Amino acid sequence: MEFNSGFNVYRKNNQKPPIISGDSTLDELLRGGYCKDLIYLLYGDEKKTTNVLLTTSVTVQKAFSNGGLGDGIRVAFIDGNNRFNPYNISKFAVSKRLSPRKVLENIIIARAFTWDQMVELLENRLKNLEDVKVVLISGITKLLQNYEKQTFEDILRAVNGIKTILSKTNPLIIITAPLHENSLFKPKGGKILTHFGNVLVMIRDDERYTEYSLIQHPFLPESRLRKWKPRKLKKNLGNPSKNMSLDCWMK
Repeated sequence: MEFNSGFNVYRKNNQKPPIISGDSTLDELLRGGYCKDLIYLLYGDEKKTTNVLLTTSVTVQKAFSNGGLGDGIRVAFIDGNNRFNPYNISKFAVSKRLSPRKVLENIIIARAFTWDQMVELLENRLKNLEDVKVVLISGITKLLQNYEKQTFEDILRAVNGIKTILSKTNPLIIITAPLHENSLFKPKGGKILTHFGNVLVMIRDDERYTEYSLIQHPFLPESRLRKWKPRKLKKNLGNPSKNMSLDCWMK
């Protein structure tokens, strides 16, 4: 282990191209997208944070020159929100000129329906995946029911499981969590999660807009962006993919 100058670290970070998320507002907030060496915690609105994971599972499979990590990479999707949608992923893949079949084949999924299953997946099963370049964890604390001492020990065990695969293969890790039921700005899971994440982004959905708040980042200041919603939804009658079945893209 050697010492390095702060300027060299800064220059190294700037030389790495960002990895786009597929959410233009989030990419703008993060000055281009994800950095490979940082752990991201997105928390707040369940639907919005899950959609980010779905689009990210596609964009990371694009070429380096297009904001991805390369063709054919493997993505692990741990689904605690039970919102994984192959149709939406296929539709988004088509919009990015990627093969829906190949994109879905490169995503390996595990679903958790109880808190014990989520802990088991992260603590013991995740470390066995040696060929994944991206780990997406949807709703890490969604299934958490109480705040007893054992619960916090479980969260620590889950986090340690993530650290194990991080030390083995150094994948890009993006985690989502709901808001704490007694807070307007803290994630469910408390300080264990916020201390583990390098980058914290809160996403709040309002009737008129979706607000993205950068709470913490190693080298970016706190900031906030709002994506305003149209007053009337536009009917996209000219979109041929609107009424297509998933089978149409699998041929």
